[in-house]
Amino acid sequence: MAKRQSTPDTAFDSVRSCRTVEEAVFAFRAEYQVAHATYHLAQTTISALDSAYVRTTYSAEWVSRYLQRNYVDIDPVLKEGVQRQLPFDWSELEMSAAVLPLFEDALAHGLGPSGYSIPIIDKNFRRALLSINSFETGEAWSDLVNRHKAAWAEAAFLIHDMAMKEIHGGNDQALHLSPREIECLTLAARGKDHKDIALILGLSGHTVQGYLKSARHKLGSVNIPQAIAEAIRSRIISP
Repeated sequence: MAKRQSTPDTAFDSVRSCRTVEEAVFAFRAEYQVAHATYHLAQTTISALDSAYVRTTYSAEWVSRYLQRNYVDIDPVLKEGVQRQLPFDWSELEMSAAVLPLFEDALAHGLGPSGYSIPIIDKNFRRALLSINSFETGEAWSDLVNRHKAAWAEAAFLIHDMAMKEIHGGNDQALHLSPREIECLTLAARGKDHKDIALILGLSGHTVQGYLKSARHKLGSVNIPQAIAEAIRSRIISP
């Protein structure tokens, strides 16, 4: 039986019409006829990986095995994904002897040999990663990527927006904070006072106090420690 061919518009509309991120990754897999799709949210550009929010089409058996064997600690896709800014093919990754067992195990558990990942960085510096896994190889895989990579990038940001709404509802506090307010809160969370922050950012102490005060008000907090706690809870900054 011939594969059903979706047009870019119908495929994208199918993803966009989903109510949840989990539905979206399954719709993405079906529409683009790939083996698997995974959305992984990281907290910030500099944070450790946040494994608390992942939506994937991988089997429960593989996810359990991946976690039990601590593959997250060596997975080069995730490590590169939270550092890069541009999409990358998994063939570009350096495969050290330490990570080869991960990929061999993945193949043995039904994953495809090819992959493509799209780093997502939103205007509030939050990072996420949409990864596509496929059984296609060689020219067939290259053709698939070249044909859909623009639509995949657009879908990645659409799914990220879904995730933010799923996590925060209609009250995504990060939408209301400026980049400077986030920077000041991040440094305050690391124990820096307003004088230290001013020196690091090249601002006056008075200006830093103003940013911290406005961030506190926007987060509905009575003091800076409470604002920091709320920013961490809302995934605006990392702990």
